[in-house]
Amino acid sequence: MTIFGTITSVTLRALLGRRRTLLMLLLAAMPILLGLIVRANDDDLSLHILGQTIDGIVTRTVLPLVAIVFGTAALGSELEDGTGVHFLTKPIDRWLIVVAKTVVAGSLTAVLLVPSTVISGFLMGGLGRDAIGVTFAFALATLIGSYVYTAIFLVLSVFTTRGLLIGLGYAIIWEGIVAGLLPGSQVFSVREYLSGIVTTFAPDALPASSVGAAGFLYAAVAFVLALAIGSLRLARYEVRGAE
Repeated sequence: MTIFGTITSVTLRALLGRRRTLLMLLLAAMPILLGLIVRANDDDLSLHILGQTIDGIVTRTVLPLVAIVFGTAALGSELEDGTGVHFLTKPIDRWLIVVAKTVVAGSLTAVLLVPSTVISGFLMGGLGRDAIGVTFAFALATLIGSYVYTAIFLVLSVFTTRGLLIGLGYAIIWEGIVAGLLPGSQVFSVREYLSGIVTTFAPDALPASSVGAAGFLYAAVAFVLALAIGSLRLARYEVRGAE
């Protein structure tokens, strides 16, 4: 097995072998539960209400929470309890460790939430052409957001043992309040990137995004930048540990 495969395998077992998995499953089930409640009323939501509902439950709530837990645990937990020394003491490129763990954390987040988004969208919006378009626009945004969010939160866990708390502050305070009030701050909000991606394919789903189709570019830049910063920081972490 390659080094990349070994790191991903170890990370996957660590993330799935803990009680947090049950909590993540419960969080991922929330959109579906909401969809079942709407379906019980036997009335499909309008495109605008459908978009606002999926945005509120998935993009603004469940996605950041799941990504925070998986992202900070993928590497931060190992650095905290000392098990990460196994990789840090070997001649392994630090970027490879960061990328491998981000891929695992992001993939777990996506595996849980993309199907949840699709199912809840079908339940709430029905199988009309426009409703399907809205649902899959959010599914794409959720897929991309899973990797961007986890990369950011993983990097936080390399800088501080309080990555979980700071990540919650970013998601709740910055994205929930500040980014909606200060002009120009939206370029530092993953939520805004995802809104831009959604409105690119489903303009009626959400109010016009300040970043629009550029959300794809911003998301890519944020992802690559997070990986680069995390790799540099992890390299310094090893040197300081040796000292």
